[in-house]
This record gives sequence, structure tokens and C-alpha cells, in this order.
Amino acid sequence: MDSCPVTESRCCQFCPQIGVDLDLVARTLFGVSYSAEPIGEVREVIIARSRETEVRERAQYGGTASTLIRVALQSGVISTAVLAKLVEGVPQGVTVSSAKEVLDCRGSSYLVCPVLEAFHRWQPEDNDRVGIVGTPCQTLAVAHMRTCSLSAQSNISRANLVIGLFCTWALSHSFRKVLAKWAPLSAIRKTDIPPPPASVLRAYTADRCLSIPLDDVKPFIPPACALCWDMTAEMTDVSVGAAEGLEGWNTVIIRTKKGQELVRTSVSEGLLETEELPKANLDHLMESARLKKRRALQNRVRKSGKRGDLLYLKVKHDTVERILRNA
Repeated sequence: MDSCPVTESRCCQFCPQIGVDLDLVARTLFGVSYSAEPIGEVREVIIARSRETEVRERAQYGGTASTLIRVALQSGVISTAVLAKLVEGVPQGVTVSSAKEVLDCRGSSYLVCPVLEAFHRWQPEDNDRVGIVGTPCQTLAVAHMRTCSLSAQSNISRANLVIGLFCTWALSHSFRKVLAKWAPLSAIRKTDIPPPPASVLRAYTADRCLSIPLDDVKPFIPPACALCWDMTAEMTDVSVGAAEGLEGWNTVIIRTKKGQELVRTSVSEGLLETEELPKANLDHLMESARLKKRRALQNRVRKSGKRGDLLYLKVKHDTVERILRNA
């Protein structure tokens, strides 16, 4: 890290890559200490998909996150949502306040998006409450902000719902040069990485699907992604990802009472359908998340040169040893 003379600042307190006490964050959010279980605190794990035709037609997978945000807006759980939106092929953080606007933020680009910039720039009015959709690093920052002494100098008290997106890694914006060789950036509506053995990144335009070899993609993964041990956005109300092998469905991890009530409301209003997650899918999810934790710890130890130095991550020593011993 660069040296800085400031001893107390929001950048230092809020950043999830400077120092995060996961026990404190977990107790604040869930009322329990951090367990380091592969997919975090869980009330239910299910599969879900939107029943809304206009959502399903535009969705990355099952449209679950979009439907949950739309229901949260319509039911008054939140008055504003902070989402990622592709603008001329570049993802940007935006604030929206209507169900219709949510549709313009569908799809995924895999490029790093400054979602929380939009959250910090948002200027709430009386009684405004916000919902945030973000990746694990972003949602950890949101959860971490709740524990900081400078939290009053932010919008965090207005955050009433956090939905996390599964993430293995993102891409730096320099990858746009690679994409531009395949299609104009403004024409790309979403990107996706299918499960093995495909070994490609697919970019979708209005009339075709382009396949880019992953070997051409991986050099653009930011180094910080190799140090992240959270695949399923653990510090959230609900986490949403692809349901491998179940086209058009999402895997959904419900973590809090608030998240559970939102899912149930969406189902009761006929806007979301759910089913039990097949055991094989759950086993694969658990193993993938476990492996990400293990690799991240190994990379941290390799980078610091000390088994007891995990850089900015604060986790109980016995928890670390348990994960590393199972390598």
C-alpha cells in the first residue's frame, strides 16, 4: 500500500482491501461470528427464475435478481436501487427508482464496474431507502461500512437490501480492446462464461454470439481477484448466480430474514418461481466455493511469505489452518 499521512478516513475505513474484521462484519449482519463455511450463512438454497416475460427475455440467466429488485421497489422495501448498466459497452453504476428502469440494467459484462460510486453519489431524500446489487467485493464493502466509526458520513444507513452476485473473477477495462476486435462495444448486450469444457467467453450482440477463447481473456483478470476468497457474496441478504446445467434458472442463497421475506413475496405475487436445488448442484457449489477460499489463502500466504499474514483479511488462525490443511 502507498503511504498516507491521514490516520482516519472513509477510504481507509470502507475499503474491503485494507482491513476487514470478518467476525465483526458477520456479527453485525447475521448476529453470529464468521464461520468461513464455503458459501457463508444460509437459511435456504434454492433455484429460481422470473415469471415475468419481459424480464426473462432480457435476463442473463433466470432474471431472479431483476425480479427481486422490481418487487422490492414496488412493495416499498426500497425506493431506489443501485445497479450496473452497460452504456456504450462500458458498465457503469446507476441509480434507478422504477421497475421499468431495472430492465435497462439486465445482463452482465464481466468488466469491473464502479457500482458503489453511484451509491456514494446518490443524494437521498427523507425516508429514501436503497437496495444494492453487487459482486462479493462490493457487497463486503457495504457490509464493512456498517461497522465503521465514519459510517455516518455515508449513505450506509439508507441501505435496506443487498443482493450479491456470484463471482469467480472480473476483467479490467483494458479487455475492452480485445472485445472491440470482435464487435463494436456498443453492440454487445451481455457476456457469459459457460461451464467446462467450453473454455470460452461468449459475447452476445442483437443477432449473433461471439466466442472468445479463455486463454485470450485470463490475462485481463485483476491480480486482486486471486486474493478474493468469496465466490457467493456472503455478506448479503440474498445471493444469486447461475444454476449450472439448469438453463434459464438461478441458484439463490437466502441469508437473512429480510431476504427470505422478499423471495416469498415475489413468489406469492406470482412473479418468481422456485424449486429445490438438486443435491448434485449444491455439492458442486460447495466444492467450487471451498476451492476459491483455499486458493485465495494459498495466494495470500505466497504473497506475504508468512502463513500467519493474510494481508488485509482478518480471520481466526484455526479457521485458516483448517482450510489450508484440507488443500
